[in-house]
Amino acid sequence: TMGAIARVNVHYVDLKDLLTKNSSLPVFGALLEGENIYEAKLPKNGFIVMGNEGKGISHDIQKLVTHKLFIPNYPANAQTSESLNVALAAAIVCSEFRRRV
Repeated sequence: TMGAIARVNVHYVDLKDLLTKNSSLPVFGALLEGENIYEAKLPKNGFIVMGNEGKGISHDIQKLVTHKLFIPNYPANAQTSESLNVALAAAIVCSEFRRRV
């Protein structure tokens, strides 16, 4: 991290409460049954929710997800693992949002 972590503002909040209080913003969740992230419309504002590799996004939070996103296999017809490491998946999702801004 080269010390970058010391410059990041970290806030501990109840995620369900945060998403509920900001219901006017879209909530994007990385899920296996989502829309292909490379074909989905991605706005400049909103929340991105990632779950852990084993359990995914909790059912309570999934109910608040307004846009389900999926990271497709590459190449498209290749047999690959069912899920990605959450750090790798988050990097891909954030990169795609950033690329379109």
